[in-house]
Amino acid sequence: MSTALLEVFDLLAYSQQLEARLAAASAELAKRPGLDHEKAWIAVAQERVAAARAGIGDLPVRALRVPELEPMKGEHAKVLQGAVLDAFERVHGAIVAAGGARSPLIEALTFKIKMPVLRKSDRGDFEQFCSELEKRLATTYVKRMLADPDYGVVGEPLGDMRAAIGTWRSIFTEAPATEEEAEPLREEVLAAARRLEVPCRQARLLAQAALAPLRLLDDHGVSLRPKKKRVAGELDEDTHPVLEQDPPDPRAPTAEEQAELDASKSADV
Repeated sequence: MSTALLEVFDLLAYSQQLEARLAAASAELAKRPGLDHEKAWIAVAQERVAAARAGIGDLPVRALRVPELEPMKGEHAKVLQGAVLDAFERVHGAIVAAGGARSPLIEALTFKIKMPVLRKSDRGDFEQFCSELEKRLATTYVKRMLADPDYGVVGEPLGDMRAAIGTWRSIFTEAPATEEEAEPLREEVLAAARRLEVPCRQARLLAQAALAPLRLLDDHGVSLRPKKKRVAGELDEDTHPVLEQDPPDPRAPTAEEQAELDASKSADV
């Protein structure tokens, strides 16, 4: 039962990743002209997996309390770690959409984050990142900016990110299930896996067929226009170095707020 349960849990966790990968593939195909059949195949694949996963919710996290699934905790924690960082990237995107790529709020929250390193970091380093991020979210400047109506779009992805951090932490803090609690969880995992097996296999084959033509497209940058080169020190027409200076940004941190942000820093992540 122990080995079988590990294999079934693998399918459960895989279905979650498959759903995300299908969404990414669908977004990539949507950018391409034509490929109507391929887009339809991906849509069907998404529908199959979504229908099979209906009602699963947080089962993968709850199921990890079953003693036999203890070996899966580290692996699934990495998946949840990725979910936190995906949510963080959505927060970043919402800030850019609301305040532009130079919004001071971006610097206030990103503090030299190295995303590829974080995706591979161990539990201790990732907890340090989460704790530091939470400290910065609690600073006067960040709270002031997030209360600005212009940044209202950040609220939902920020809530998702906080929830994702809580889910990641729960992997390590939830007490193991008693035998009385574990048995229904085992049955729930087995029932979910039975629903997922065929739809996941079909979705994977449909995705392979849908993405096959992308190999024929020009992905080597040949059609990109070269950037205009500029001689060092050359100014655009009708510009003047003094007249073009930006006025002080009222949304930048005050000296006191910047000091608070600096104090929230720990070691670089």
